[in-house]
Amino acid sequence: MKNIIIFIFAFLLMSCEDESPNFTISQDKNLIDTGIYDSDSVNVSNQGDVINELEDIPEVGIMSPLIRDELILESLSCSDILVSSTCWEDVKTSKSCRWDQIYTRYENGWTGADATYSVLLPDGRVLWMFGDTFIGTVNEDRTRNQTKMVNNTFVLTSENEFITLFGGTRTNPKALIVPNETDDWYWPFDATIYNGELHMLLAHMQRVGEGMWGFAYKQVDLAIFSLPDLTLKSLTMKIPSPEISYGSTLMEDIDYTYIYGITTVGYNKYAHVARAPGGDLRAIWEFYNGSEWVSEPSTYRIHDGVSDQFSVFKKNDKYYLLTHQIIFGKEIQLFESDFPMGPWHSKKIVYCTPETAGDVFTYNAFVHPELSINDELIISYNINSFDFWSLFDNADLYRPKFIKVENWQ
Repeated sequence: MKNIIIFIFAFLLMSCEDESPNFTISQDKNLIDTGIYDSDSVNVSNQGDVINELEDIPEVGIMSPLIRDELILESLSCSDILVSSTCWEDVKTSKSCRWDQIYTRYENGWTGADATYSVLLPDGRVLWMFGDTFIGTVNEDRTRNQTKMVNNTFVLTSENEFITLFGGTRTNPKALIVPNETDDWYWPFDATIYNGELHMLLAHMQRVGEGMWGFAYKQVDLAIFSLPDLTLKSLTMKIPSPEISYGSTLMEDIDYTYIYGITTVGYNKYAHVARAPGGDLRAIWEFYNGSEWVSEPSTYRIHDGVSDQFSVFKKNDKYYLLTHQIIFGKEIQLFESDFPMGPWHSKKIVYCTPETAGDVFTYNAFVHPELSINDELIISYNINSFDFWSLFDNADLYRPKFIKVENWQ
């Protein structure tokens, strides 16, 4: 399986360059990471209370006993920074000061991760779902120590809160959601709200060999959480042995929630689409085959050149697909269509990531509709490095960054 997200850390762990790439570090810690820490706020979930409403479907994993690290944010006073480049035209793009600062962490939970999925909860909070995550401490010079990496975490944000949810203990953190198989792990896919519950798709991963390419999808699983307490109600298999990794992004429409996935052929990646009636991901999915919706996954490709994780969203009766340029490119590209399954056209470059150079690469841009107001787009992208040890020399080499794009329609 040649999935960028799967390969990144296998490759990074084998990489150890002597010199770290140059990178501008974040602003002073006193501006970014001040507040009141609730270091004793621990909520241990009771697995005996977990409810499986689909009793005829076996459970395939559990939610770890929950550690809840809370940070009360002080008011952030900063302004977005307008940027310009010959790389893009006809849009107004700024660095998002607020979200860049919120995700410049030093301690008390999350200090760096990728994936950066988000969903608006009914109570107004935003739930963020992350893949491989550093939990621990970042020094004032942005070096890391006393830190561990786990496969998945949640973050809850509101106007003045930043709450990290993970498993294990503070001294020995673990992934929040774990499969029954001890050697397998979960990376997050996208999520949606249905009937007051959180429906979240998960990439169930397994090791299939030695070395940097020894990973593959085992299946796509579906987790159902109650709200607002985020108690796991069920965790079941949705698609076995997937050739298409459905869950890269979800798009809620009037009668259906559309589920997008990708396949990798050589160096290219292709998008595919399924849909769930009424937005219930537990329902029977339909798959688009180029002319109609059918009951089995289809090899029909609705677009090429997409990243492993991308966004599809709807605005003013138009559909938009936003993707990062593949093969570690720097362009963030926007396409439009009259239909959720394409065809996608009118390519527009809305940003080129300035960090992409040398060992540093960027990937998997997302639109966050719940943060996007006044016809603007709030977009995140992930930063990483082929030199794994440089992530300890500079915490800003493994984290999301945020931009605001205006005049994009």
